Amino acid sequence: MSITEIALSLPMNQQRRTLRIYRPPEVTTDVALPVIYMHDGQNVFSGASASFGKGWDVHLALHEVGLQAMIVAIDSPDDPMDRYDEYAPWTDDALLMRTAYPSHRTTIGGNGKAYMEWIIHDLKPYIDSHYATIPTDTTMIGSSMGGVISLYGLFAYPEVITRVAALSTAGWANFSSLLEFIERSLPLSDAHRCYMDIGTNEVSGPMTENDYLHTNEVISAAVRQKVEQMQYSVIEDGIHHETAWAKRMPDVLRFLFS
Repeated sequence: MSITEIALSLPMNQQRRTLRIYRPPEVTTDVALPVIYMHDGQNVFSGASASFGKGWDVHLALHEVGLQAMIVAIDSPDDPMDRYDEYAPWTDDALLMRTAYPSHRTTIGGNGKAYMEWIIHDLKPYIDSHYATIPTDTTMIGSSMGGVISLYGLFAYPEVITRVAALSTAGWANFSSLLEFIERSLPLSDAHRCYMDIGTNEVSGPMTENDYLHTNEVISAAVRQKVEQMQYSVIEDGIHHETAWAKRMPDVLRFLFS
C-alpha cells in the first residue's frame, strides 16, 4: 500500500494537518478517478496510525468491491476537544455534557462550517489540480462526529458533494440544529446518494444506546425526505468502534457506487 502524506494548514486556526492520499496501485497517475474525502484520516488505513489501534483498511474494501477511487483522508486534531470543535457546525449543550471531564472550555463545537468551507474551497481545488480526478464525482465518509460533519456537507454543498456515508453518527451532537438544517434544505437530485447506519450497542461517554438509536432514527427520516437514493441500516449488536466500521465498509461502498 502506497500512501502519500502531505501537510496543509487550516485557515481558521492555522493548525497543520496531515492528509493521507491513496490511489489504487493498478491505476496509472493519468487516469481520472472519483475522490472520496474521509475524516479522522489517521484511522482510515493502517492500524499503525489509528487512534485506537485499528484502521478501517479502506484500501482493502476498495479492492474487495472492485472500485477504482482515490482516497483523501484528513487527520483529525490530536486534542479531542479540537476535534469536537472541527466536526460540529454548531455549539450546543450536548457537546458540553458529552465532554464533561475537566476542561477550561465553556463552549465546544462551532468550527464545522469553516472546516467544510476549507474542504470545498481550498482542499478540493488543490487535489483536483495536483491529481487526475473527476471533479464532479465527490464523496464524503465519516463516522461518529465525522458523520455529523459529512451530513452537514451534503446539504451545505450539494452542488459539490454527490455521495455521503455517515456511519454511527453522533446524532445527539448538534441534533436540533442539524435536523432543522436538513428539514429546511431543498430536495437533492437523483444523482445524490446517502448511506446512514447505527449499531444497537453503541455507547460513548454518558451517551447511551438509546441516545444513538433515537437521534439517528429521527435524522435519517429527515434525510430520506430529501434524498431519494438513501439507505439507513440498524446493525444488530453493532458497536462504536473502527472494527465495526471496517467490517461494514465494503457494503457501504457498494451502495454509494452502485
